[in-house]
Amino acid sequence: MKYKIINKSQCYCITLNRAGNALMDFYDDVLSEAGITTKQYSLLIRLNRLGQANVVELAEYVNLERSTVTRNLKTLISNGWVYDRAEKNKRNHQYALTQKGKEQIQKTAQYWDKCQKEILDMIGEEKVHIFMEVLYKIQDLQKTKNETG
Repeated sequence: MKYKIINKSQCYCITLNRAGNALMDFYDDVLSEAGITTKQYSLLIRLNRLGQANVVELAEYVNLERSTVTRNLKTLISNGWVYDRAEKNKRNHQYALTQKGKEQIQKTAQYWDKCQKEILDMIGEEKVHIFMEVLYKIQDLQKTKNETG
């Protein structure tokens, strides 16, 4: 991955977005060794937890737009990791992992663990816990917005 010089900003939003992009690039680079992206791996993990789900259920569970989930599902299906349990020519699509998808989760886990460890080593255990608390708190902005209309 090529290092990008980033001009520092005083804007929380821009700074967090840039950091998020850098983190996603870092994970994607490492997970590419397993032939998968971070978003694809996340969807496989979440779908595995749900057992099966339609696009709306999965999008709500992972807090992504349906179009993003649909686009990623197409790739997961074409890789043979996910299949549609709906009867042919029926609209009630229910997606679930194939055995190959479950194996992909196991294969990818070691690369994900490697990323997690590198971040932990870079930031330190105490700061990682604070970092995660702050990120969860920031995510609550969306919840607060939805509650107030």
